[in-house]
Amino acid sequence: MRSVLFLSAALILAAVPASAQETPRSTSMSCAAVAALVQERGQVVFDTGGGDLSRVVSNPSLCMASDGGAPSWIPSQDQSQCLAGYRCQERSGHGN
Repeated sequence: MRSVLFLSAALILAAVPASAQETPRSTSMSCAAVAALVQERGQVVFDTGGGDLSRVVSNPSLCMASDGGAPSWIPSQDQSQCLAGYRCQERSGHGN
């Protein structure tokens, strides 16, 4: 019984950091910090202001097979158009 409680507590504690992560606001970060965060995490969903969210990936290989990667330009604290990484977009000729 004691090992079950210990295991349960460990699983709960392991889940806390993932649920505590909040959406970073790109406009409160420098462009360099935005790009570094994308490289560190592989993919990030940014709050770009005005209720808009933007998913940015570090490499187009993180997109679905039918998608390609296009440069992702989002606003940052020091630049109106910061090259943050890539955005996934449907390739021409794929889809409906």
